[in-house]
Amino acid sequence: MKGIRRSVAIWFGALLLLSRSLALASDDENDEYQLNLYPHYDVGDKLSVFGNFGYYSDPGNYSKYRFGWPGLIYNPTGWLQLWGGLDAFYTDNYSSANSLELRPFGGLKFSVENKAKMRFYNLTRYEYRAIQSQETYEWDSYSRIRSRFGVVVPFAARARAWEPKSFYGFTDVELFYRFDSDEWDPLKARGGLGYVVNDRVQMELIYTAQFTRSSSGSSLQLTDNILELNIKVALRKSLLGRLFNPGN
Repeated sequence: MKGIRRSVAIWFGALLLLSRSLALASDDENDEYQLNLYPHYDVGDKLSVFGNFGYYSDPGNYSKYRFGWPGLIYNPTGWLQLWGGLDAFYTDNYSSANSLELRPFGGLKFSVENKAKMRFYNLTRYEYRAIQSQETYEWDSYSRIRSRFGVVVPFAARARAWEPKSFYGFTDVELFYRFDSDEWDPLKARGGLGYVVNDRVQMELIYTAQFTRSSSGSSLQLTDNILELNIKVALRKSLLGRLFNPGN
């Protein structure tokens, strides 16, 4: 089992590096870099509050600022979570009007864990996107459903899985259905490497390939390569383990 975990860890690392190398080698896609901070605070045995604070940059095109608050996660059972909250984004476009986006959301997350402490999950959310042009101050809006199917694999021995100073890998695919165009757009495929610093902090390096449609009815094509660093911080001890590794 130890050899298998080591092989999987090497495979995840190689996949991440290869994906990023391929992205840099292409001149046809956009490259976005993200830094995200996710603080979490529990207000009871089953309810926690979280925030999403981020800075995104596509050099030469835009800078984007994310402020998500409040977000709520309710755990009625170990395998089910109820999510809800509000995200806000301000985009500083270099060649067009800036924009403000308000994005309320709500959804469900289902997860199961096997004997090897590999976790399989689905997170499905409804989002309402309201976007305002900072030039005309007019609003445009639409609704969408996004559903992410993923697996998270600890790279430590079973006894140390999800413990401090241990690594894990993950991959997922996320589908987006837009009600305004009646199409699946975009599609995201991710792969990443995570590290459990301690019982309060986790860090993740992620590569995402985003596929979008250039026009209604056209096929999905790779348009965006996203490299992000996520930092999850629990303001109370062991909260991250309960939220993201509920099978422990």
